[in-house]
Amino acid sequence: MTAVATETDGEPEEAFGTEWLRLALRRCELLAQMHSVSSDARWMISFAIQWAPFGGASAAELLETFGVNRRRFMELVLDGLAPKATDIQKIRAMKGQLRTSLAQAWGVQ
Repeated sequence: MTAVATETDGEPEEAFGTEWLRLALRRCELLAQMHSVSSDARWMISFAIQWAPFGGASAAELLETFGVNRRRFMELVLDGLAPKATDIQKIRAMKGQLRTSLAQAWGVQ
């Protein structure tokens, strides 16, 4: 099973359902426990995962919660999931899957 579910009718709710959400949140927690993402990045990644089924949060929600626009928020999330030189291959793969999934869910080009 991969982190990115196949879209059946083009709606993010189908592609990023409950099973994907639970798996992605577990992976985020594991990355934090292994000190592979910072606490700030973990907070943003978790937020991005929770909003993925809805195509991302609104601009107002992002401004209120993080003080940034949507483009900057996703830059920070994807930067937080960037592989580190010290990451083992399994962690790099996990980060890559989350990066791909979140970029797809939030509509990042």
